[in-house]
Amino acid sequence: MKIRHVILVAISTVIVSSCVRVPLATVINPPDIIVHVTNAGNASITTPASGKCKLSNQGKPGCIHVGVNETALIKFKRTGPPAWVFRSFKICKMTKSGNVCDLNIWERMDFAVTDDTGTAILVPDEQGVVTLTPLGDSLDEFLLLDVNTIAQDYYYSVDVCNTDTNVCTTADPPIENGGRH
Repeated sequence: MKIRHVILVAISTVIVSSCVRVPLATVINPPDIIVHVTNAGNASITTPASGKCKLSNQGKPGCIHVGVNETALIKFKRTGPPAWVFRSFKICKMTKSGNVCDLNIWERMDFAVTDDTGTAILVPDEQGVVTLTPLGDSLDEFLLLDVNTIAQDYYYSVDVCNTDTNVCTTADPPIENGGRH
């Protein structure tokens, strides 16, 4: 019974997708998101906000605006003392009542994280968390693919940790997705 359902859904998907006009996406490369860590362990984003960000986000360093029918490839780089490395990345939806970090499967599939070599492709879990350790123990840069299929503003945070002390700190700018309308 389950196999019949899977086959029926697959055939239906092929038929429907062949009848639906799919707009082409433009791939954008916004400025690198620089996460600077001080000797005291304070992390901050030093990349200015995109000029296209909403008024409410324009003053927030690292704000990225991904317009309608755009896909973004965003590079994150860490600067500061070499003992600090990227450990995790988290993405949450921004809502009027606050940030919501439970992502459904479609929202999770909008994002993928990898390194420059494509060693592994990581997607957020149900709480929006991507553990970056599969990309290496001394990670000082990574790539985020934002497919932007859903119009939604997101809040992301990046954790950097000191390999000597295991102390971690967080930096957290917004992403504005225009979707595929």
